[in-house]
Amino acid sequence: MKALSRLTICIFVFCLCGCRKSLDEKLTQQSDKPGTAATESAQTSKSYSAKGVIVELVPDKCGAFIHHEEIPGFMEEMTMFLKVANQEEYQTLNAGQQYTFTLIVDREHGTRTQNFAPTGNAADLPQTSNSPSERWLTAPTFELGDKVPDFEFIASSGEPITAEGLKGQTWAITFVFTRCPLPDYCPRMTLRFKEAMDLLEERKATDWKLISLTIDPDYDQLDILKNYRSIWEIDSKNWFFCRTDTKSLKRIGDPLGLSFQTDKFPIEHNLRTAVFDAEGRLAEVFSGNNWTALELANSILRATKLTNSVSQ
Repeated sequence: MKALSRLTICIFVFCLCGCRKSLDEKLTQQSDKPGTAATESAQTSKSYSAKGVIVELVPDKCGAFIHHEEIPGFMEEMTMFLKVANQEEYQTLNAGQQYTFTLIVDREHGTRTQNFAPTGNAADLPQTSNSPSERWLTAPTFELGDKVPDFEFIASSGEPITAEGLKGQTWAITFVFTRCPLPDYCPRMTLRFKEAMDLLEERKATDWKLISLTIDPDYDQLDILKNYRSIWEIDSKNWFFCRTDTKSLKRIGDPLGLSFQTDKFPIEHNLRTAVFDAEGRLAEVFSGNNWTALELANSILRATKLTNSVSQ
């Protein structure tokens, strides 16, 4: 399908666009509040000492899936794809080996790793049916035009959000969690939604909604989502930050190719964003984090059958 051919894997893209200065300042001021993983994007670059096991090497991307231990004060135990800064250093790495390394979180140039030193310990990794890269490459099974399954989310305001209630509105959904610390992941999804919201409001578009649905409902209770919304300075009635139970989350996420595991450690997830028309039919799927706010806004406008697209 033409629209789905645009999909790219989020974990292989770490070229982070700069956030607006005003937003950066706001996030920095709010760094002591819960659910503020996005605040790291307010800093240009910061380094962390880390330790982890290389689960899988991805040579054509000069990166690896690393199951790292908790990084105190920054990130919980997770398995994620991380770029290696130096190609020569990358050639010395081995899957199944534990290393200490430096994690660089850089708003301008993306997240990367360097200074790998083997600890001498081999991995004791659980056996799985497929590799991390295969899980992240899960393709959507939704066809364009398919109807969204019934669902009920709860917005941070306590308002129920349902498929039936969204009829007559074009809407986009993305999947995030507030503890996500890397600016390349969930904070970027929120920033792109914020930019798309601004574009739609400037265009005076009507009958549209945005939904940010947490994949970490055990932690992201309504008060956490409300605080996260406040940190991002979102006061639009067209954008909902929502939670639901894991079963309902998978009912809508699985057909979109969403892969996540936040109910137990290590946390894993990929990125999916989708647009549905006013009848709840799938209009477009964006995979990863390489899409722009303009592309999303135009997709929403096309789905609402507006003739004039958003201009830059």
